[in-house]
Amino acid sequence: MTSERHLPIHHRAEDPGGRLDSFGDVIWVHCPECDKASKKDANGVSCGHCGYTTVQSRKSSNTKWAVPASPKQKCSHCSEPIGSESRPTARTKDGELFLWVRCPHCGETDDYPARQSWNTQHFGYEPGPPLFLSTQVAGETLWVNNLAHLDALEDWLGAKVRERGPQPGLTMMAKLPRWMKASTNRDKVLRGLAQLRDRAQKAGIDQ
Repeated sequence: MTSERHLPIHHRAEDPGGRLDSFGDVIWVHCPECDKASKKDANGVSCGHCGYTTVQSRKSSNTKWAVPASPKQKCSHCSEPIGSESRPTARTKDGELFLWVRCPHCGETDDYPARQSWNTQHFGYEPGPPLFLSTQVAGETLWVNNLAHLDALEDWLGAKVRERGPQPGLTMMAKLPRWMKASTNRDKVLRGLAQLRDRAQKAGIDQ
């Protein structure tokens, strides 16, 4: 049973303004070690379950970054491709390098033969762990960073009437994709957000 918020029948909402980073102070992601909900902020990732913490490094490369040895590697659980992007979850077993990967299709995790890759942090971009609060809605990916982000989307997308706010420009609400704002998808999107709220509650996410 999902933790759905009950909005007023004639609910109206005004764009609160602000960009994505103004909603909440943290981003909830899958822990690279135990796969449970972990906080990510400017200092990196910290997991309250297994104790994993991002260790800041000044090196331009890092031996923990790797890619699957085969670009056509398939998931050992569902046989779908796991992707070939670089990840910071490599480990050595009996002298061989393996990469810990969470399948984007079935969500199962496993170790796969790997080879070292260049840490993309050297180029000013670090693709962190996947978001914890995401789901599929109408063939699209619906995601939120945290509870403040979730509240804002529910209030705005659940409104019968949406009004512009005092802040001009490309606010987060103004930049939402069309499928998310379409009246035909309203109920589907709200159910998806309710599922994310339920998942957050079960995972102990409190902000």
